Amino acid sequence: MRIAIAQMETRAGDFEETARRMVERSRRAAEQGVDLLVFPAATLCGVTPVSRSDREGFLLDLAGCVMGLAEELVCPCLVPVLTETDGAALPDALLVDGEDIRPVGLAARLEALAAGDKDDDSPTGLPELEFAGARLGVAFTYEDLDTYDEYDYDVDVIVFLSGYGFAVDDPSSAMGSSLTEGRFPADAEATGAWIVGAASLGCYDGQVFTGSSFVLAPWGELAAQAPAFEEALLVCDVDPSAEGPLAAPLTPEVYDAPLTAWGALTTGLAAAVRRAGAEGACVALDGSLNALLVATLAVDALGPARVRALVLLTGDPTRDAASEVLVRALRLAEGSVERLDLSGEKDLVLARGLAEAHLAALAAREGCLPLGSLDKTGRALEPAPPVSAARLQPLGDVYRSDVAALARLRNTISPVMPTLASLELPVPEVVGLDELSGAEARVEFCDLVLSGYLEWDLSVSDIAAERGHDGLVAAVVSSLRAHEPARAGQTAGSITLSSRTLEEARGPLGLAWDDRVRPASERLSGRLASLASEVAESSSDEPEEGADPADSGENRERDVRDLLGYLRDFSLGGGFAPLGGTDQGGRGGEGPLSGGSFWESPFSEN
Repeated sequence: MRIAIAQMETRAGDFEETARRMVERSRRAAEQGVDLLVFPAATLCGVTPVSRSDREGFLLDLAGCVMGLAEELVCPCLVPVLTETDGAALPDALLVDGEDIRPVGLAARLEALAAGDKDDDSPTGLPELEFAGARLGVAFTYEDLDTYDEYDYDVDVIVFLSGYGFAVDDPSSAMGSSLTEGRFPADAEATGAWIVGAASLGCYDGQVFTGSSFVLAPWGELAAQAPAFEEALLVCDVDPSAEGPLAAPLTPEVYDAPLTAWGALTTGLAAAVRRAGAEGACVALDGSLNALLVATLAVDALGPARVRALVLLTGDPTRDAASEVLVRALRLAEGSVERLDLSGEKDLVLARGLAEAHLAALAAREGCLPLGSLDKTGRALEPAPPVSAARLQPLGDVYRSDVAALARLRNTISPVMPTLASLELPVPEVVGLDELSGAEARVEFCDLVLSGYLEWDLSVSDIAAERGHDGLVAAVVSSLRAHEPARAGQTAGSITLSSRTLEEARGPLGLAWDDRVRPASERLSGRLASLASEVAESSSDEPEEGADPADSGENRERDVRDLLGYLRDFSLGGGFAPLGGTDQGGRGGEGPLSGGSFWESPFSEN
């Protein structure tokens, strides 16, 4: 079976232009004798459903697009689509073979319903179909891949249509670029099937997709891989009867998380400027590491001719020199640089407000998108600026420790940012941080607590058990919650670079309760052990007068076991998650050890 992946960047819902390009890719694939051409998940519909009021019109136009593709596609194609059911996104894929159009996901679910299997342990139906001499499966999520492994699916090839945008804490989201650290080689060996990873490319609704589609043999060898951040038509021969090894396997590249993150940020920034219809971007330079990094990011994404800089003369010689050095290193034209002297302004809040007003005026005059320099750590633990002209915070979903890693990476490529004392990381004002020595250690600790709490759903007790500093852990989380009301009023967008943003992790506004670090005996596991001990003791208790001893013991034991089961299910099953959700942290199928951030994970395998 010769299979191909059309890795291409598109605009969600641009049916006419996207269909034209899909037909062109099908012609190229047919010329190479391809049996099945796979398009990535975001190609036609993106990754987010349209609003309920637009759904009818969108689906009608999507149906018209698919009917047109059925007439024009030159070879059999797997075309992903995105619909919605009960308020949740429902991905599917259409197998288009001439005039025959089959929704493989829906067909599998209907077949499972028709089978009438009521076993609670039976999986939701997943595709399992004969095509071109192979048994084909299609997975949309990590959970689908797990299901193909755990249940008796007889498939030779699994096409993985990933809808996951790149996230620093999820190495597998980088697809082929991260095979050395991601899950897919293990999936291939566990399922005994070829894994065909079709990677989307570009920016969709704030999420960035890195490309790097791949094909893995059942024994884990890399058969083919497309480049990251580039369009490509990847063609590979898949032999269901092969037992390995491959004649010429490829060597997986070493995963470079900061480099991939930089590519994702430049892609996302360029897409944001394009969506806004802006001529370019503008940024205020105050000599801080974040501002210098944002300006460098903008030049890498757009080119120096499309970037305007507002250099703030703060009166601090080191900071002011850093801004001027960067402007020259980035080769910004003198006409693209304005300077604002704030050195005589004693009121720092007023000075910052003046800077934001001038940035807004510059953006309006030049038709540029104004950029901010807040990072995820600052947005989580520091007061929001009272005035902000920014319409995009490129680093808004990047932890401050990662900002430092990105700066080191970019200076390794070419030393544009000065290595001056002004580039030291600012430390959030959190009670108890003076327990740690050094600015970098303090920032890193805050980021480790935040990532554990936000991305991985670890409680303050879990984090403190691993990291110590009980009071400091609780103070970081308390500060996070205290700043939530101010974050709710922020209007600037950000580029998603984690599996859970601050907005997605937001708790109820106005909640007065704060968690605290609890001893093991007080936690649910300790309470369950105590209740279990009570069950054991109850068997030796004297029954009430007139009661059947066997009935009394059995009833009490059953009641306690019911309570234990309820508490356990409530805790592990996401009893505190939003209604209708199973919030298990991150994206599922991964864990804190699988990445998290650029620094070493603090969490043990236990």
